[in-house]
Amino acid sequence: MLAAMRSRRRVLLRGVLGLALVAAVFAWALPQIASYGSVGRQLGTVSTAWAAALAAGAVLDVLTVALPWRSLLPQLSWPGAVGFTQASTALTIVLPGGAPLGMAISFGLLRRLRVRAGEAGFAVALTGLWSQVMILLYPLVGAALVLGSGRLSTATVAIAGVSAAAAAAIGLVALAALRSRAAAHWLGETARRVAAPVARLLRRPEPTWSGRALVRLRQERLGHLRRRWPALTATTVVNQLSAYVVLELSVHAVGISGGKLPWTEVFLAWAIGRLISSLPLTPGGIGVVELGLIGTLVGFGGPRAHVVAAVLLYRGLIVVPTLVVGGAALVWFRFGGRPATPQPEPSPD
Repeated sequence: MLAAMRSRRRVLLRGVLGLALVAAVFAWALPQIASYGSVGRQLGTVSTAWAAALAAGAVLDVLTVALPWRSLLPQLSWPGAVGFTQASTALTIVLPGGAPLGMAISFGLLRRLRVRAGEAGFAVALTGLWSQVMILLYPLVGAALVLGSGRLSTATVAIAGVSAAAAAAIGLVALAALRSRAAAHWLGETARRVAAPVARLLRRPEPTWSGRALVRLRQERLGHLRRRWPALTATTVVNQLSAYVVLELSVHAVGISGGKLPWTEVFLAWAIGRLISSLPLTPGGIGVVELGLIGTLVGFGGPRAHVVAAVLLYRGLIVVPTLVVGGAALVWFRFGGRPATPQPEPSPD
């Protein structure tokens, strides 16, 4: 009981500090870069054609989020896959907790969609792993694309190197877990220790899985992974790059030409912003992602008011549709979706 109270206090404190950071970014830091009046004038120049393109990009971003999940769980319908992914993402935007919270919510919503516990846990683990490794690799790809321009800073090179090293470490641990029973056991025990505080925060029973359960799941699902990993990789890339497309459209919509900010530099800025958003600094990375994107693009020579307008437009198109669609999905899950009926797990082949 005492441990649960301490955990809730830590989460509350982190939430308060996160909100203070968001307020500082929007009330003080961004106006130092460009006044909101000048930013508003730039947003007012967005034409009807560009607005339509931006709306299409936002819709594409919402729809493609279902692709990785359907590659692993083809029994999911498109509405179901979109609904539960947007619902879990919306909750991680408004609640502190980061990736562990999102994974716990995704598992619970998949169970309400009548996905078996083993399949749901396997899909949550794999989509989370594939997504994080890709996010860690994008800064390295972006740095390689910009390398020849001579506009690559030492700090950006360091970020790319550290994130690539982290991706390699995660990949090696995952590979070891797939190839070794001992590594799978260790990974399962570690996941249980990470998930337990999240369960206490949500006032749910602590997870019952263990390292032994992951070893058993590995034996049951290894063949499935061998068949599905190419599709999972391709759909994860498509899903994540849809957000880059929205940023690129936002940059051009406010009047920044490709000559001023080439697509390679926009991609690198997006990659750094994506990396920042994966860190549990503020819910949804709000505030810190904007600051990271703006700092990178201004550093590449983008006009300040134009850049701030483009980044705020991009973030609005990414965050607001998720909150709307995710909120509607949560209402459906709460009042319209039927709880999962327990189903027996299939025995290993």
